[in-house]
Parts: sequence; C-alpha cells; structure tokens
Amino acid sequence: MRVHQIGEAGTFWFSDFGVSMIDVLLTPADLLTAAANPPMLAKSQVVILDVLRATSTIVTALHSGARDVTLFESLDAARKARASGAFQLPVVLAGESSCLKPADFDLGNSPREHVPEKVGGASVLLATTNGTLAAHRARAAGKIFVASLLNASATTDALLPSIDSMHTLVVCAGTNGKLALEDVIGAGAILFSILRTTYRANLPFTDNAWLAYHIFTAVKPRLPAALRLGAGGINVIEAGLEEDIDHCANVDAMPLAAPLDPATLRVVRS
Repeated sequence: MRVHQIGEAGTFWFSDFGVSMIDVLLTPADLLTAAANPPMLAKSQVVILDVLRATSTIVTALHSGARDVTLFESLDAARKARASGAFQLPVVLAGESSCLKPADFDLGNSPREHVPEKVGGASVLLATTNGTLAAHRARAAGKIFVASLLNASATTDALLPSIDSMHTLVVCAGTNGKLALEDVIGAGAILFSILRTTYRANLPFTDNAWLAYHIFTAVKPRLPAALRLGAGGINVIEAGLEEDIDHCANVDAMPLAAPLDPATLRVVRS
C-alpha cells in the first residue's frame, strides 16, 4: 500500500488503494497542507479539536440551548457579522483575545459563561485565536465535526457511519501554531471511543493516531491534572480561568454531535 505524506511531522492519511485512513494532525499546519489537495480533503471527515477552550465552549453553548454557533476567523469579522443584521435575534457575540473577553463582547471563550440564561435560543457568533481559525482551514472537507472531551463518544457515533468510506482526520487546533497537549489528549479520547465502540483491531490508525490514543489512555485517570500541564492549560490558569479546565475535562458530559456546515461555518446540535 502506498500512502501520501502531507506534513513535515510525518503524518500519513491517504491511500492509493482505497483504504480509509484514521489520522491525527498535530498542528493546523498539517491541515493547510491537506487543504492544498481538495480532492483528498473532500474524501475526508474532519474533527476540529480545541479542548482549551473553543470547541468545549461550542459544545457547551449547544448543550445550553443555543440555536447555533457560527465561527469567525477574527474578532473584527464577528463584530461585522453582528452589525450586518444577517442573524436571527437574539445574537450573542463571544470570543477572546489572550484568553480574555474583549470589552465590547457579550461573552468570552469560557464555556462556563455559556449557560442557558445567556445563550438559550440565541445565535452565538464566536471568534477565537486557535479553534475557529482551524475550522476555517478545514472548509474543503467532505464533513466537519466540532469535538471536545465533553462530547467524545457522541462524535464517535457521528463518525462511524463513514469510517470505512472516508478518511478520518482529527485536527488539533494547537496553541499559536504549535502542538497543544490538551488537543492530543482530546484526539486520543475520540480514538479510544472508536476502538471501544467497534471492537475492531483492523482500523487503519496512523502512528500519530496511536500516539494520541496511548497518551489519552495514560492520563485518563487524571484528566484535569493532565490538562493543566501544557502551555494551553498554563495560559488559562494565568488568565484566572482555571475552573474552565475542570469543566473541559468532563468526558462525555454533553452527549451531542456538533456538525459544522463548511459553507456557512455554522455549528448546530445533532
């Protein structure tokens, strides 16, 4: 079997002979390389992970009754979208700069803020440093899902119908372009769930996928502590938002799938 390399990190995911690969892209740079070959990406179902905290916030908002969450590449793009009047009211503007809520935004990127009283029935417009940008870079994919530890098993259920017919790429949003430990742990949680659900030993995991799987299994008994170790966790702690980490560590606390429409970058509950 011959496969194509798509990233400097040695990630492989596309087979000439029709085998659907299951891969973990450790940084968004690998996704940019994949996006340069649209036919390949179109054959893929992509999972976007920004465990601390964007994708955890999206899942929490949907679980709290938000109508939808639309993702933006920048704070200014989100501001302009709200000013345009194109979204059904009520609209909640949410996002972060250096982990903190901009002064003119309704909510930050803390999932604990996205409670039913604030987002129930609303359209949330979200812009973050890493997670929403990674979602934009995946727009050529055949399917896109937003995932976190909170909805790992529900995401698995959404992926399984196409696990043999499409490539599965779990994309770690990272921190400022670099690998983020918490996203690798989140990727491993989804792979753990896939293996636990299918009981299949023949699933074509790449080396990166096995790496993420084993990291998750190693830290699974102490997830809150593990999420505090990486640069992303340290940034959240230094911003005075350490309780967010405990929220984001609750595996399968919110059993919903979160498909993203690649045309509109709108996420809804499924």
